[in-house]
Amino acid sequence: MPHLFDMISKMHPPREAWRLKVRVLRLWVVPSFGNHEVSNSMEMILLDEHCGKIQATVKKPLLNRFRDHIVEGQVYRMAYFTVVSNHGSYRATSHEFRLVFLHQTTVVAIDEDVIPKTYVIGLLTSVEEEKEYAKEEKFVKMIVLELTSKDFILTVRCALFGDYVNQVNHFLASGYVEQPVVVIQLAKVKFFRGQVGLQNVMYATQILFNPDLSEVVEFMQSMVEQGVNGTQPLFIANEGKLSPWKMI
Repeated sequence: MPHLFDMISKMHPPREAWRLKVRVLRLWVVPSFGNHEVSNSMEMILLDEHCGKIQATVKKPLLNRFRDHIVEGQVYRMAYFTVVSNHGSYRATSHEFRLVFLHQTTVVAIDEDVIPKTYVIGLLTSVEEEKEYAKEEKFVKMIVLELTSKDFILTVRCALFGDYVNQVNHFLASGYVEQPVVVIQLAKVKFFRGQVGLQNVMYATQILFNPDLSEVVEFMQSMVEQGVNGTQPLFIANEGKLSPWKMI
């Protein structure tokens, strides 16, 4: 009996009659270059039950048709796409290809939760000093967070650039002084001097502080059961400790 749905990892051109069951892991709208008040496209990261990820694009002519019918986090049956090469400096997935919606593309919401959400969860234990880097004659802000596992055995640093720095500063300005639980979604793994770290992907990465998620509740409860104190003050460095990360 043939499979009802195709695997994202097997998608390739020129075939268009693909059938997917996917969670919209991330969704964002890209503004027009000359006018940020006008939307140019809608971008999504789709995730199937085999943990395959692929980026999908709804171009401007089809925005009105799909924009109000696709919700981040929801699971859908989707069918019929153009499959194109996934190139450029800001690829949101490592898949060789990406999808482009067509006039005949169909999207149907389904009520099931078997597809994972794929989070990185950690306790935010320190924040490095904000820095600026020159790139293409523009200054880009950067900040580095240190995330620690609930048992304080593993620590990973996450470099955030641009608007993600604003999100961190907005949280810090809220007055929350304890170590928050941070959820990061769709970050890329980077190696720096032999250490594994994370770095945001433009538009695609999502960062949440103390979100109301069952995974966060379980994380915090596990800390309590192990006798780990998660109410220590958050350390904010006055001086940067890290050498510059390479921006790509």
